[in-house]
Amino acid sequence: MPLAGSNADDIMVGLRRSAVFLKGRIARDLGLRRAPNLAFELDRTFDQAQHIAALLARPEVERDLHPGRGG
Repeated sequence: MPLAGSNADDIMVGLRRSAVFLKGRIARDLGLRRAPNLAFELDRTFDQAQHIAALLARPEVERDLHPGRGG
C-alpha cells in the first residue's frame, strides 16, 4: 500500500504494466529458465483494521467490552 493510500490506483496500473519486465529481471537475476507470473493486488488490511477499530470504539461496544465502568 502506498504511504497514506495516495495514488493507489496509479501505482497498481504501473505495477501491472511492469509485471512482464519484472518477471524477466527476476528470472535473469536468479538464473531461472522460467519465472512465475507476477500478480499485484492492493492490500486492504489497514482499511479492515481501521474499520474494526472504529467498531470497537463505538459506545455500545465499549460498554460491553468494559462492563462496570460507569454508563
